[in-house]
Amino acid sequence: MQGINRSQHEHLKSLLIKLEENLRMEQTCPTDENGLQLLAELEATRSKRLQMQALYIEYLKKLADIEMHIALYKTVYNDVSINFVSNRIRKLNKSERLKCNK
Repeated sequence: MQGINRSQHEHLKSLLIKLEENLRMEQTCPTDENGLQLLAELEATRSKRLQMQALYIEYLKKLADIEMHIALYKTVYNDVSINFVSNRIRKLNKSERLKCNK
């Protein structure tokens, strides 16, 4: 799985904004026949841009949650590895050496 490319997202978002601006300008002097069509296209473009933006914001929040989870896991992993397992392995090795010397 690949993450969302921020520059691609921003590029597409700016294209949608430009498209909205052009549609707004066309809407200020529409002919009767394409007025409703321009309005529908403007709303569809705006809706797609807002949907993309909402999903991108949610993605960033989830990414931050994952980063915190990874940091917590690394902390626990290091504690278990260094403080818990290492001590017990040393004790086990000592007891094995004592058994071998008898």
